[in-house]
Amino acid sequence: MENKKRFIMKSAVTVCLLAVLSMEGLYLYCHYVEHTSVLQFASKKLDAAQEWFAHSGTQMANAQPPSRKGDLTSSSAAPAPIIHQTAGYAVQQMIEENGFMIPETSPASLSSNVPAAQDTTTTPTPLEESTEKIKKAKTKKVKKTKTSPTPTETDAPLAEDTATIQDLIKRQEKDGYSQNTDPHIQLAAESILQYPELPTGCEVTSLTMALRFAGYDVSKEELADQYLEKTSPGTVSYKTAFWGDPRQAESFGCYAPVIVNAANRYLTAQGSGQRAYDLTGTPLDDILMEIRMGFPVIVWGSMYINEEIIFSYGWEIEGETVTWPSNEHCMLLIGFDTENNSVIVCDPLEGIVSYDKNAFQHHYDTLEQQAILIY
Repeated sequence: MENKKRFIMKSAVTVCLLAVLSMEGLYLYCHYVEHTSVLQFASKKLDAAQEWFAHSGTQMANAQPPSRKGDLTSSSAAPAPIIHQTAGYAVQQMIEENGFMIPETSPASLSSNVPAAQDTTTTPTPLEESTEKIKKAKTKKVKKTKTSPTPTETDAPLAEDTATIQDLIKRQEKDGYSQNTDPHIQLAAESILQYPELPTGCEVTSLTMALRFAGYDVSKEELADQYLEKTSPGTVSYKTAFWGDPRQAESFGCYAPVIVNAANRYLTAQGSGQRAYDLTGTPLDDILMEIRMGFPVIVWGSMYINEEIIFSYGWEIEGETVTWPSNEHCMLLIGFDTENNSVIVCDPLEGIVSYDKNAFQHHYDTLEQQAILIY
């Protein structure tokens, strides 16, 4: 009798296990029926994660000061730990949101599949189409955060100051300035590094150097906290506000109009008659004329002189696709040397450095020839 009871219990347990296994098999089949194998499924999801890395992880890499710029290539914009961390986080998010089950993967396999830099203006690939839902989901999660107005914002409207380089030079000549014809010029600007306080604050740090050269006792932290318009990435254009916060390593950055506005808010608060002028669209050779007049110029370029600037996939903002330029960087142009065809900048990551003019001009042109002058 005892043996019969044990047999019945074992049979019942066996039936239950078979039922559970059958349900699990059906679940896996429903999820993977469109793929030839679980490994192929995992591979596609990891590729999608690395596509996500193209816009969210590269700027984190931008926050890291490069140790040997000359050794970097177009496929090594981010250190391996950042790649692993970002891709792994993306995969984890997909698992949590969609219920996917994929095999465990080592960091080495993630880094080996990191895509090389490519021009995103080409026709979308099947991979880009397969990750469209992920992109839209991430975009929808971004909520606009409006910064509290500073005392100066209520008194000073957003600046719209623009001027041609020729107009400014005429004014400067009228004010008694003259052009220096030397082949080598280096203005005595103070070099300020963005680290450690502003890991993604190259733009506001460059503004600080320009203002201090003009005689203002201001810190990069004061400008970043009180005068810089900030917002969440993807809510408005980075020509309208800084994406994120310069104090945070995961933030992005901004373009010239945002820095012009921050500068003019500060100058207005100081009761100054000087203004920040947006010279965007001015060729580099013309910008160098301002150096000859004795004025440093804030310019946009790349973190790495030997790397292309890559525009990662974009956000839909007011019906327009807005893409972010990975490796975007802002510096203060303070000099040049015509004999060795180089320019001299105060780089917020490197200090005072000299770059090949042709390479520097290539990045300058890629980022719309953005330039700002304080006068």
